Amino acid sequence: MWYEQFNNLCKEKSTTPTAFVQDELKLSSSKVTAWKNGSIPKIEILQKIAEYFNVTVGYLFDGKEKSSSSDLSEEEQEFLQKFKNLSTIDKGRILERMETMLSSYTPEQKENAS
Repeated sequence: MWYEQFNNLCKEKSTTPTAFVQDELKLSSSKVTAWKNGSIPKIEILQKIAEYFNVTVGYLFDGKEKSSSSDLSEEEQEFLQKFKNLSTIDKGRILERMETMLSSYTPEQKENAS
């Protein structure tokens, strides 16, 4: 059951499901009761939960593939976290800038960047 996974993740972060739902998701605590009774959140909420705990949505249901960024370096994870906090417009600007930078790379530079 997905709620058990969610509850365990909350414990790992030293919080409770109710506190998490109210403080992080800005939802009513009645959601926790519904989830405890077998209700499943909308995908948007599941994605927010997974993102917060740095797990995949699938992990919330099956307990497998916990880290959604396990293959990323600390620097890459930091970049992604900061990128997620940008506005849509600023995200577009960053992506455009990255494309400009990458287009100026020589084949050797592109190979070394990987």
